[in-house]
Formats: sequence, C-alpha cells, structure tokens
Amino acid sequence: MSNILRKHRKSNQKNKLRKSLLLIFTLILTTFAWFAYTKILNPSLDIHVAAWDMEYYINGEKKENPIGIEFPTLYPQMEDQVVTVDILNNGEALVDLSYHIQEISIVGVSYELVQEGEQPTTENYIMIAEPVLESDPETGELISKGIIINDPEKFPFTLEIEHSLQVAALDDAYLKVTAKWPGDNDELDTEWGYIVGKYFEENPDATTAMAINLSIDSYQANDEIIGGTGNLPNGPGTRPYLPSSDFTQVEGTTLDTGLIIQDSAGNEYVWVEVPKLASVYPTAGISITEFTDEEYQKIENDLHTYASTYRNGTSASDTYYSEDTTGLSSSEYTELKQKMLKSVYQHGGFYISRYEAGTNVRRNGHTSIADLVPMSQANQYPINWITCSEAQELASKASTNGYSGSLLFGIQWDLVQKYIESKAVNQGTAIGTIQSQLINNSSSWGNYRTSTYNIVNSNAQYSTNNGSQWLQAPYNKTSASSVLLSTGANSDFGKQSILDLAGNVWEWTLENSNVDSQPCVIRGGSYESSASSELTVNSRSNNTTTQTYWSIGFRMTIF
Repeated sequence: MSNILRKHRKSNQKNKLRKSLLLIFTLILTTFAWFAYTKILNPSLDIHVAAWDMEYYINGEKKENPIGIEFPTLYPQMEDQVVTVDILNNGEALVDLSYHIQEISIVGVSYELVQEGEQPTTENYIMIAEPVLESDPETGELISKGIIINDPEKFPFTLEIEHSLQVAALDDAYLKVTAKWPGDNDELDTEWGYIVGKYFEENPDATTAMAINLSIDSYQANDEIIGGTGNLPNGPGTRPYLPSSDFTQVEGTTLDTGLIIQDSAGNEYVWVEVPKLASVYPTAGISITEFTDEEYQKIENDLHTYASTYRNGTSASDTYYSEDTTGLSSSEYTELKQKMLKSVYQHGGFYISRYEAGTNVRRNGHTSIADLVPMSQANQYPINWITCSEAQELASKASTNGYSGSLLFGIQWDLVQKYIESKAVNQGTAIGTIQSQLINNSSSWGNYRTSTYNIVNSNAQYSTNNGSQWLQAPYNKTSASSVLLSTGANSDFGKQSILDLAGNVWEWTLENSNVDSQPCVIRGGSYESSASSELTVNSRSNNTTTQTYWSIGFRMTIF
C-alpha cells in the first residue's frame, strides 16, 4: 500500500478525493462485515462493552466498598438485628453479585476467618460456611443464603447473610445480614452475657458489640439467572451451561450430587464447580474482561493455590513440551490452555466426561484410531492402547458449537479433586477423611489390584487377562488380582457422579512431567496398580511419547 501511495504522490486532487471516498466506503463495509460476523455468524464471540457503576447504602447513607456492618448490642432472647445494604447498579450491564467476609470482631476481639473445608491456624476462629442457592418463597427470585456464625459449641448467637444473585442495569438489589440470639443455651448464654456486659463496662465509649467488614463483589453476567424447570441450576460463583442444543440436563441431577448433561447420543458429562469468587481468585480478582497474558497467569496461579493440596509440590506443569506429546503445536497448546482458563473463570467450572472414554470395539493392541469415536457412556470397553497425542486427537472429537473437547490439563485434574473435596465436606464428611481418600488411598472406591468388590450390573463386563477376553458380569472379586472393567461397571466407583476417576485405567492428560525422557503424565492409577503411591486419584506417573498399554486410557473435558 505504501509503495502505491508513493507512486501516486503527485496525482491530481480529483484522484485523491476518489481514493479517499473509496477508502471510507471500504472501511464501512469492513465494519459492517465484522458486525455481521460477531452478531450472526459467531454469536459465542466474547465481547464485553457494557459497564456498571455500583453504589451501596445503609439506611439511606452511602457507603464505600468494602462495607462495615455494626450490631450495637448482643443479649439473650433479643429481637433479630437486621442490617440491609441497598445495592444500586447505575450502569448498563447485568451484574452478578457475591460477597467476601474480610473481618469479624466480637466485643473488641478479632477472629480468624476460616472458609468451610479449610483448617484453622488458631483457636480463636470462625468457620464460614459456603452459601447455598434458594428460591425466595414470595417472589421466586433466586437468592444466595449463607451462615457466617453458626457454632453452637462456641457461640449462643448466629450471624446469617443473604443477597440477590444479580442486579439488572439501572436497578437495585440487596444484601442483608441478620444477628440472632435465641437464648436457648443456658451455659453459653451466661458465659457470653458476662463477656458482653464486661466489655461495655470496661469500654464505656464503645458503641458496637459485633462488627463485620465485607466486600460486595460485582462482575458482568453472561446471562440472566432464571429459576424453574428447564434451566440449569446455578450457584454462587458457578454458572453451568449447555454446550449446544444437542445437550439436555439429566433429570433429577443437581449441583449437590453432580449435575449431569447428556447429548442425543447418550454421552454424559458432569459439571465440575470452580466458583468465581474473590476467595478463589485473590490475585486475579473477579472482574477480568481483557484476558491479557499477565491476567491468564494470575488466574492459573490462583487456581494452583486453590487446589494446592492436590498439587502437593509437584514439578509437573501445564507447559508445552513437543508436538509428539499432545499432537499440538506450541501456539495451539497455549491457545487451548488459555481458552480453558478463560472458560473456567467466566463460567465458574467446566465439564468432565462422566465415564472414561469408551468404545464398543475391543482393542487388543496398538491399532489405527481413524474410525474411533470416544463415548462417555456406561458398559463400554475403555479405549486403551493409544499414545497421549492419539488420546488428544480423539478427545477433541467432543468439541461442539465453539466449545473444545480435550484431554484434561493437569490443573483440571487437581480441580476435580478440590471439587470432590468441597462437596464431600458440605455433605458432612470430615475434610481429613476425604483428602486422605483422594491423596493416600482411593482403593475403597476405585478399581485397583488390591480392591475387592461385587459387580451386580449385568450389562457390565470384566477381563482377567488385560482385555484379551471379556466375560459378562455379575462378578465378585474377593482377593487381590488385576481385573479390567468396562466403563461405569460399579456405581460405587465414583464421587459426585464421576465414575472410575480412581483406578481401572490410567488417564492421559496434557500435563508435562518436565522429565525429558518421559514427558507425558497419566493420572489416577489402574487396575494393575498395587504400590501405595499409585492407589490414589491424585497419583501421577510419567510415560514416553510413544507409550501405549492395555492399562492406559483417557477421559474428555469440554470447555
């Protein structure tokens, strides 16, 4: 273009005007074409142009965020003390809302705040439960409810919180904190009545018995949250979606026990929650819209911290090694990883195939994968005898409607474990118990050499000779031996509706071991595993780029 301009620098004024008009017309057409592409041909393209402007008020007085909330008195059988924060959205974007407790003090004493599922470091702590999603009985609006203080062994009073999940453009919402002291615990009532009375006696100028500081977090919503039949359930910081119109929710499944979606071919996927909350993203924050390389790194670092129990100091990482490992170029690997991080961040989770990748074709050696289409269904032969790059090629066939099918990255495998841990704790399992099952020994709910079990599923199959011959269940395994099972053979071999994450076959991932001779990472152990280090969901092992074996398969993810 510059050469042409130089060549015609002495052209007359008329030609210049004609060229200028042509250039303007071309720009108009280009702009229209881009608009048509983004609005019609590519409706999933993520462009955020709307903005929001939040304001907060208590009793008509404007407050700065983070917001201080005070309760002037505490005494047994008091009327409920309620403080409501009115939230105004003066902007033009639909906004998701969440909160993060920063500080709690009771009669002048500050407490360590411990999120549910974590361990306190002092004796002076308050365990804060994760909020739950409920429907307002009067309006039908979906709201978030949480309990900040609810420890009847330490406190005779409770502190509860509820808030709107969203606030529309130029609309208002609320966050409400309620302190209750029912006066039904004589011992604690007496103890704390004395503590509160003594505090005010010794501090005559004190005006607050209990105070909390919290931040109200706001970020642009992708879609409006709508309750009722036919919509996927949502929770604080997590927003499941249907990857395409070919998918539907499996009836009766929930976020509590594992939300399952199914395509028209019967392939099932489970939603893994990674909540988009300030507590999960303390460095990245929850308002990223540009997604620069630096911001992607912050997201990844925060996820490593969030799932640090299952990273366990590993030197393995989601970094590129070679095309031989994954079948991807360096730029393709980076692009896919960033797409995963962005999707997890924006939606508060990702999908994982409910079952190990299966096929109805028996495989007794390393043969062509050209005609294989991986299935996420029960009672299939696990797809084995494949390299890591072949597994990625097959997993990519789960791609749909702009969403990518893939092997799991290493951090995704760790996030699945964190998800299982969080749900188990919510359901009453001690955190030490579930962490031990994931990290130290998963043989009670996985198919390992040392496991014993009884398969009553008559549609299942098993093999005692590494897949050379398959027999029909039922089958009762009473002693240590190597038995390969069809996918989902035993409903006891799962957590949160995800089957065979522990054992049966090792599963290829996109993680790099950082060991040059064996860069490919497999996870979870297999039916042949007997060493204690391999009898866990969390186990890692390294393999070469050309490795194929009867006890190595894979699992898909969609993001």
